[in-house]
Amino acid sequence: MLRHQLSRRPVAACAARRTPPPATLAFSRSARTSASVTAAAGGAALQETYPLAVVDQLDSSRPHAAHLLGTQLVLWRDATGSWRAHEDKCPHRLAPLSEGRIESDGTLQCAYHGWTFDGSGACTHIPQLRGDDKAQGVACASRKSCLRSYPCQELHGLLWVLQDSSEAGWKQAAAMPTPATAPPELTPSSGWAQYLTWYMRDLPLRYDTIMENFFDPTHVPFAHHGVQSKRSTEQGTQMSLKAQERDTITADYRFGPAAPTTTITFQAPNFVRYDFGPSQLLIYTTPTQPGWVRVIYGYVRDTRVKPKTPSWSGWLGHAMLQLMAERPWIDHLINRHSTLDGDTYFLHQAERTLLAQKNDWRAAYFMPAQADRWLDERGGAVPTCELGTPMPPQMTKRQVLDRYSQHTQHCKHCQQALKNAEAAAAVLAACGALAALWLVARGVAGLPLLAPATGLGLLAVTACGWGAAALAALRQKFFFEDYVHADK
Repeated sequence: MLRHQLSRRPVAACAARRTPPPATLAFSRSARTSASVTAAAGGAALQETYPLAVVDQLDSSRPHAAHLLGTQLVLWRDATGSWRAHEDKCPHRLAPLSEGRIESDGTLQCAYHGWTFDGSGACTHIPQLRGDDKAQGVACASRKSCLRSYPCQELHGLLWVLQDSSEAGWKQAAAMPTPATAPPELTPSSGWAQYLTWYMRDLPLRYDTIMENFFDPTHVPFAHHGVQSKRSTEQGTQMSLKAQERDTITADYRFGPAAPTTTITFQAPNFVRYDFGPSQLLIYTTPTQPGWVRVIYGYVRDTRVKPKTPSWSGWLGHAMLQLMAERPWIDHLINRHSTLDGDTYFLHQAERTLLAQKNDWRAAYFMPAQADRWLDERGGAVPTCELGTPMPPQMTKRQVLDRYSQHTQHCKHCQQALKNAEAAAAVLAACGALAALWLVARGVAGLPLLAPATGLGLLAVTACGWGAAALAALRQKFFFEDYVHADK
């Protein structure tokens, strides 16, 4: 869906809150190099607008916590229906506003002492000053009571945020309302359309690690065997980098001499496109905190290309796509999660192994192919931590592949499906228990055990048991599912 509306600039009283906070993430050519780019290049990277959330997956009735380049943000929709991005701390006692609530008048209320704020970030009410209108007016008019506001807009179903609350940042957002990496394929006149929905997940990986992974198709037949490809179909992946143009790098690859050619494009700082001809895969990698990124990706297709008449299997595939488009949680469980589960854990382990070897990738890695070195040699100024920035400790496999904290709790579709599965399981358990009690009562009453009614009772107990077990297995998929390559 196209909705292009830039959030309003904060009111004049809140001007002091538009100064940029200290950055907790710096920009360098690569976290594995010793040289940083110039301050000008790093500043340019900081001025990028990043997709931070999928609007359709946000619950507009409550605030949401998010991180961007090390800054804690609260995302919420105000009384005008516009999404807002503010620093996630109340100016009163620094309590996180993401733990608050949206009031009936469309203001954001802090859960600690009840201070409320409008979409511009201005404080509208302080309960502790109720009854003293003069003091209330003075306090609410003070710049110290305002929230730090960031340019935020909804476009192509994504929520885009510029991590620059300064006057210059708001002027830039007004002068360039369309983010540089916004896909032109999703403009109304392009002839392209999105199919399925955007998918979002937080991963415990550095930006450079996952960005190299997304631009590397040679790992797909192995890391994603049985999900996106097969080991047996790999016949020597041929990949060639093309000349770089400004902030864009392109490459062609084929999974074997007779395979069709696919073009990959990297657009700094965080966008990768796979061009398959009549369809494309669009991937965004947004740095959130040291050692963490938020991945958002989706698919588009050229509506001007007439599809071939499908076979029976094609009809089934089309029906499945339609079902997943209408029920995004199905797509998330059977496709999207499994794709990222395939390599996230060993990438996380490899990062920690590299850190233990002084973070010197040139000494630790053996990479004879040019494609392995593209980010360091051609990536330019990219958002990643400076040397010496502490990384989170190595996590267990269950923590790395924790679907609930990384996706489910942020996706209203999966949250609702999880609630439905738990409710259905409870109903089946109750029905099974009642059927079992009914069978026991028949036995105590001395009724014939071989009567048809007994058979129906046993069938009910069995069906309820199987159904409850199936729902328990489904529920588990919203939390964690082990990925063992040796079993694939």
